[in-house]
Amino acid sequence: MVKFAKIRTQMIAYYILLLSVSLLISGVLYQRFNRSLIDGKIAEVSEQSLNAIQSNMNSLFDNASKYSQRVIASSTVQELLKTDFTYDGFVASNSSIQKVLNEIFLAESNVASVYLFRNDDLYYSLEFQKLGLHIASIKSAPWYQEAINRNGGSIWRINAGGILNTQVKGEQYLSLIRVVNDLNTAQPIGMVMINIPLTQIKKPYEHTIDGKKYDLMVDRDGALVIDFENPELQQFTESEEFRSHASGSFIQTIANHRYIFDKMEVSGWRYATAFSMSDWPNPYKAVNRVLFPIVVFNVVFIFLGFIWITRSIIHPILSLLKSMRKAETGDYQEVLLNPNSNEIRQLQDRYNRLLTTIQQSMEREKEEQSQRRKLELHILHQQIKPHFLYNALESAGYLSLAGEREETYRLISALAQYYRLSLSKGNEIISLKEEFDIAKNYLTIQHIRYPDMFTAVYDLSDELHAYPVPKLTLQPLVENALYHGIRPMGQQGVITVSAVISGRSVILSIQDDGIGISEDKLDSMNEEQLIHNAASFGLRGTITRLKLFYGDGMSYTIGSSPGNGTKIEIEIPYLEDTQWNMEG
Repeated sequence: MVKFAKIRTQMIAYYILLLSVSLLISGVLYQRFNRSLIDGKIAEVSEQSLNAIQSNMNSLFDNASKYSQRVIASSTVQELLKTDFTYDGFVASNSSIQKVLNEIFLAESNVASVYLFRNDDLYYSLEFQKLGLHIASIKSAPWYQEAINRNGGSIWRINAGGILNTQVKGEQYLSLIRVVNDLNTAQPIGMVMINIPLTQIKKPYEHTIDGKKYDLMVDRDGALVIDFENPELQQFTESEEFRSHASGSFIQTIANHRYIFDKMEVSGWRYATAFSMSDWPNPYKAVNRVLFPIVVFNVVFIFLGFIWITRSIIHPILSLLKSMRKAETGDYQEVLLNPNSNEIRQLQDRYNRLLTTIQQSMEREKEEQSQRRKLELHILHQQIKPHFLYNALESAGYLSLAGEREETYRLISALAQYYRLSLSKGNEIISLKEEFDIAKNYLTIQHIRYPDMFTAVYDLSDELHAYPVPKLTLQPLVENALYHGIRPMGQQGVITVSAVISGRSVILSIQDDGIGISEDKLDSMNEEQLIHNAASFGLRGTITRLKLFYGDGMSYTIGSSPGNGTKIEIEIPYLEDTQWNMEG
């Protein structure tokens, strides 16, 4: 059998579940909302930072390009690159070139070195950081032909495409390379290279925000100038997914880390920044510090609400259950729940009314049982009727002495039939025909005793022969008609006994044409007064038994007036054949 949990346990489980689900849903929604805000904030700041980086670097690249153009346009440079020198003459011209190149160092502190190549493989250099070259001829540089094809356009390479001797300083450089054309003939007369340390380029963005470092990638015309430092990010930039994103910000998870990327393209330069979301300081910590006490307050508030509901609902119900258990043992004491709600008050009042109803019902049951016992004794007395038996036997003796053998037989036979049917093997319910036979046998015996006192008429519908009724329903009323109606009249009368169907009822009628009943006495025999009328025990007992048997479905009427006889009609409900129960 399924054992149900107590209501208190169910409510505790419900509130825990409600609180858990509420906190879980609130936590998930808050986390998503907070992440959305943080992502938006990071994207906004990342875009601003990339704009700042791009602006600073573009300014640096523009300045380097302008300085290279100033070198190319210098008349000294033009003259010396076109002049054929001996080696001694070349060495002597170096001082003039140094003055021109020094202007770049004075104007731009970010430049590490400047190289000016002649077509005869001799070159001038001014180096703030001594580097040197890996090659003897500029014509062997991997980018040489590209620079020639650019015809004065600039190209950018890391470490001059590998020809710089970076092992001396262990640093990386970004090199600007372009052809120097003769201003008159537009023919190549040399080549200029300006080298900028990457450390100088990265300074503007190394600590862009809150000391958190961005990873930067820069390329020019598809050639990588600065790559991401993180190998995983380097690998991602080679994917189609990275290339498919246009300018702007997007979030990508790489190796279980969320990164926000920002891309931008300006004047052939492509910039991309990457920032790990885990390194981003939560800008809403202050909000979180406020929300936490609010959540705690809500939890406490719900808990207090649970306690209040427990006291106002569960405790009264438990008190009611306790009272019910007492009621099972016969203790019907009213309960006081101290209700805090109208519903609990109604439950208390209705329960107490139910207890009162049960007590009254039990008292009525006790009273009915007492009445039944009295009626059973009365019925037993009616069944045996010792005086009636003595009188009948005495009459049989007189008839026998007088030689009236047939009358003697009729009387004894009627007496035997009377007791056989009235005792009826202990059955309390008999058929209506048998009940009529009891009345007939009784009146037959009385008619033999008093032959000139009355005649009897019987009318029983055929469909009611087997209809069940309580035993000795008619006989006490027939006896009353004889002794209280006909006999006091002093002349012969008529007693009529009938049973007919009327609608959904059966009408039992006992009528005599005797002396009748006075109005005062008739009033004492109505339903309200009959129970207290000790003089009408036969009628009272019969009506009480029928009331107990049929309940409110039974009613009776008494019609009489002095000198006009009496008629008693009893109406009982008509039951279908399938509802007949002869066992009682």
